[in-house]
Formats: sequence, C-alpha cells, structure tokens
Amino acid sequence: MRALRYVAVACLPVAAIGIALARGRKGQEPAPPPPPAEEAAAPAPEAPPAPPAPALFAGGLPVTIATLPNGLASLSAQGCNACHWAAHDTWSGSAHAKAWSDEVFQTALKSAGGSTTCTSCHLPLASQHDQLAAGYVDGDLTRPRLQANAAFDLTLRGEGVTCAACHVREGTIVGTRPAPDAPHPVAVSAELSDPAMCATCHQLSWPDGDRPFYDTYGEWKGSAYATAGVTCQDCHMAPTTGATVPGSDGTLPSHALGADPRRAISALLSMPKASVVRGQPVDVSLTLQNTGAGHSFPTGNPFKQYRVEVVLLDAANKELAPAFSTVLARTVETKAPYRTTADTRLAPGAQRTVTHAFTPNVKGVPGRGAVEVRLVRDKEVLVLQRVMVDIT
Repeated sequence: MRALRYVAVACLPVAAIGIALARGRKGQEPAPPPPPAEEAAAPAPEAPPAPPAPALFAGGLPVTIATLPNGLASLSAQGCNACHWAAHDTWSGSAHAKAWSDEVFQTALKSAGGSTTCTSCHLPLASQHDQLAAGYVDGDLTRPRLQANAAFDLTLRGEGVTCAACHVREGTIVGTRPAPDAPHPVAVSAELSDPAMCATCHQLSWPDGDRPFYDTYGEWKGSAYATAGVTCQDCHMAPTTGATVPGSDGTLPSHALGADPRRAISALLSMPKASVVRGQPVDVSLTLQNTGAGHSFPTGNPFKQYRVEVVLLDAANKELAPAFSTVLARTVETKAPYRTTADTRLAPGAQRTVTHAFTPNVKGVPGRGAVEVRLVRDKEVLVLQRVMVDIT
C-alpha cells in the first residue's frame, strides 16, 4: 500500500508540469488547482419543515376559535367565496350548509329535547350557539344546563357546518396542500383526508344504547372498502374540475358532500317471462344489492329511510296494478337511549330479495308496458330500473 501511494504522489509533479506547458503554449495562465475536498463549499441548509397543523377536533365539539388568521375579515363562508368560489358553490347546496336549517333535522332535534349532542355537530363552532352547555342534569345528554354565550354570531349560525369548522384553527387556515403565496397562513393537515375526521360527527353513541345511534364510520370501518383503502373522502369528496384559487386550473375536492343513491343500490328484476296478461296474476321478484356504498344503505340517523316501489305500468304509462313497496330503514325507540326496534337496511355488499304477485287490471292499455323500480325519500323520487314488457 505504501508503494502504491508513493507512485501516485510521485506522478503528480509530472502531470502538473505537462498541464502548465500545454497552457503556456496557448498563452493562458494556468488554472488554480481545485480546493481540497474539505474546503469545498458546504451545501445550503435545507429549509426547516413546515409547522404541523393543529389538531382539528382535539377538544371535541363545538370548536372555539379565538384568533382570526391574518388576511381573513371574518369566519363567515362569504369571505371564502371571494377566492375559493368553486368549493364555496358546491358547499352552499350541500347538507353541511343546511345542517342547521334543514326541517327534518329541526323536527328530530325537538324529539331529542334540543340536546347539545345534536347541535354540536350541526353547529360545530362555539360562536354559532347563543347558549352553551355548562353541564347536564343527572348526566342526561337530553337535559343540558345552558348558559348565555357572549361570543354568539348570528351570521355563522345560519351557515351550519361552515368552512371554518374544518379549515380554521387558531391563527391559521388548515388545508390539504401547501400554499406559500396565500394571503393568509396555511398549515397542511393529514386529518382532512382521514376518515377518522368524519367520525367526529358521523359516529355517535348514547349511554346504554344497544348500538351506536350514528354508526356510519363504524359500518365503513368493518367493510371491504376500508380494507381496500377506499375512504369516505374518495366517494363523498371526489375530485372535480375547478379553480382552487384565482388563476389556478386543475382539480379540487368536491364540497357537495353528497352521493347519488343510484350509485349505491342495484335493482334486479325477475319475471317468468317478459309479458303480462291483463287479469292474470304475475309474480315479480326484486333483488336489491348494496353494490356501491361503503356503509349501510341508508346510513346516518334512524330518521332517514328509503321506500323502494315496484310499479307495473301499461302502454299508456298508467299503473296496471297497485304498486308494491319495501322499506329500507332502521327504526328506534322514541326516547333515549334509542334502542333499535327494527333494521331492514342493506349492509355493504348485502342483498335482499322480495316477491310480489301483481294482478293486472283488465282495463289497462295493451301494448308496450314496463316494470319500474323507484327509490323514494320524502318528495324525492329516483328511478333505479325500468324494464319493458308486453301487455296483452
């Protein structure tokens, strides 16, 4: 090893002389030798990591926001609309925006005694409440001890689950991507993409209940969707085209937060043959499958239910026989802890078959008729399936 080192060092003067002579012949000054490795410039230090985003619901609901982020005039969604109009426009027609004003909710709230357990999710900011619970009588969640709230904001109350509920924490905006040029501070939060965040409001248990009152998160957690990594946000906040901020062009998560029930349920019809004889009974079978919801259908509170109707129509599109219906719902007792009395919903991947014998009216119009499957909730009617049949 010593001999090898010697040979290498001994060759250096010869090489240096050769380089100098070559440069001298061209009339150039010899270049200075490179600095030793230990004297080379040190790489620029990496930028410090961005501060972590604050926990979104660490203290439970409702959330108190005492410090307004720089750049925001108020916590109202109206201010967000100036730059984030694509998200605002989809949110404004959503169940989140109508969380407080919805008539079905208001009726359910009265039946639950005006419990703050309900209002804390439908009005998730402390400043949306004119009164706040200071405790509960005998620990009963339906009997809160209320006290006046000096920070009450009437405008925010009307916005239900407003932007600030998820996207504002003390002094900063919380988002899913960095925004170094934003006119307000932004912290990136992994929680916004985590289904556990949804569980804050979409999972609720009453003391002594036989099962969770709301179990949407639990239903998803035990499904094949969770195993496959398909999250709540994947279905309910799917990417949509739009400007995240002025001048941008790309995609952003939809804030409509809905899902078409026709993507959740498959309706399969079966008859002995594709024809109906007026006056003669005919059996029609309907198989309902939950092929697209990562939770029970329907899910959420027990006051939500769907009626599935099977209708036999003549050639004039008039009912040829009384419609047959089946209900998808979970029903509970009328008082807390709201124990389950019946459950006819479809779990993820489940199916149910029902059969009904129709007796077609002899006065029906012959020709091309149809068997139609309708999904009905309140005043909403959706056609799941329509199959043509011959009426004779």
